[in-house]
Amino acid sequence: MLSLSILTSFLTSATLTAMYYYLHLLLLAPIYSLVSSMFLRDQDREILLLCQQLLIMQRQLGRKPAYGRLERFGLLLAALRLSKRRLASARLIVQPDTLLRWHQELVRRHWTFRQMRRPGRPPTTEEIQDLVVRLARENPHWGCKRIQGEMLKLGLTVSRSTVFRLLRRHALGPPPNNRHSLTWSQFLGQYKDFIWACDFFTVTTARLQTFYVLFFMELRRRRLLLVNVTEHPDAEWVVQQARNLSVQHDHLPRFILHDRDGKFNEAFDAFAEAIGSRIIKLPARSPNLNAYAERWIRSVREECLDQIIVLSERHLRYVLKEYVDYFMKRRPHQGLKQQPPDSTQEPRATGCIRPRQVLGGLINDYYREAA
Repeated sequence: MLSLSILTSFLTSATLTAMYYYLHLLLLAPIYSLVSSMFLRDQDREILLLCQQLLIMQRQLGRKPAYGRLERFGLLLAALRLSKRRLASARLIVQPDTLLRWHQELVRRHWTFRQMRRPGRPPTTEEIQDLVVRLARENPHWGCKRIQGEMLKLGLTVSRSTVFRLLRRHALGPPPNNRHSLTWSQFLGQYKDFIWACDFFTVTTARLQTFYVLFFMELRRRRLLLVNVTEHPDAEWVVQQARNLSVQHDHLPRFILHDRDGKFNEAFDAFAEAIGSRIIKLPARSPNLNAYAERWIRSVREECLDQIIVLSERHLRYVLKEYVDYFMKRRPHQGLKQQPPDSTQEPRATGCIRPRQVLGGLINDYYREAA
């Protein structure tokens, strides 16, 4: 007597090829019909019919089916109390090992406890972390308590241990580990309110005459205090310019920067010290240490002097006067948040935009016309 499992496995062997499958059914159809009518119940015949449909569907699909969570769970429930041997004998759309693996995953998830929220303070937000790192980088001499106090002043509460952990994570250990030597740029940035810089540059006219331009600049606002021209600059002339500058300004600087040009001799240094200023001589061949003055020389050359041919000393004085007036009152400066050095009024937001020509159209200065 043939059991249901033997018939099922016998039917499974008929899936080699489509032609062999249909030929097999055609030849053995009478035997199948006789055996099923004599030995199988209606329930067994129904099971065979379902297995036959699965064979047809698998052959037509030709790909591995996908299962959702509910479908997996339903297959697991249907396969309960069946051994692996019985599952292997049954015709399933999944392998018995797959069913066992699904069941193991289900058990593992059942015994995996959900991670509960840890008690204590909530995690530090990204905004607070970025602000702590920013304060530490912009103020390398600040410690953890100092940064904590600054955060508290801004309405943000953060513990000292959190600050220390964030600094260590970004390799910004507390002082003195993160303290570096003072650079020249940092020195100028800290004392620029009390520093004037002076320097020379030359201009050659159309007749190949060379004129020397002396200027004094206030570093805080990049304000030009004096611009004068001469063909024969000597030490006495330079001292006289410093004397005129001291008469025009009540508040004299604490420091005056200049290079080691021979025109800035001992008489100039002595006069500066007499009016209460201290001379800072720059090292030889170091124009980068007088960067503010050098940047103005570059601006006046690129925007003005390199675009025109200077005819005479009178012409040069006129050109410098016009450019200095534009530079001080209307030219935006990147180091001053795009504001002119002598900015005294708020920009207009309404009105027609008009161009104002400087030096005969060499520079276009745009403004809003009053309504």
